[in-house]
Amino acid sequence: MGKQQEPVDIQDAQELSEEGKQLVQIFTDMKSKQLEFLDESGKSMIERIATFLTILFAVTAFSNNFPPPYLKGNAPAKIMVTLTLILYLLAMAAALLAIQPRMYDIPRYNVTEMGKQLQHITTYKMRCLRLAGVLFALGSIALALLIVVIIAQV
Repeated sequence: MGKQQEPVDIQDAQELSEEGKQLVQIFTDMKSKQLEFLDESGKSMIERIATFLTILFAVTAFSNNFPPPYLKGNAPAKIMVTLTLILYLLAMAAALLAIQPRMYDIPRYNVTEMGKQLQHITTYKMRCLRLAGVLFALGSIALALLIVVIIAQV
């Protein structure tokens, strides 16, 4: 039996149209700005988390006395406050990891190794931000459930 060859992308040998050139430029720009975009996304995520933490603190401390009356004796609400806080803090930690400055061991004269290192950095930042996004979504769901639990008890 012969060795099977992997499929190869066939490219047109024709000159690119104006639309094709624009597409190439768009994707070239996206790739060159990807790390900057990921860092900005991390900063934006941290700002959103901080805003929602403010909402959580307002809900849990919205009274002259602490804890507010609607939290006293309300075990489900206390659990939801704790869960929401944990999820938001974990989301913030993941976003902070994505934008955290660090030293990189980048070989000066090895372009192949530079490309691998850039891919590693990009993948790491993307994973951290995806995790932060999932945790943020879960924290927001928990916050909504907390508000429902509080309303149901009042």
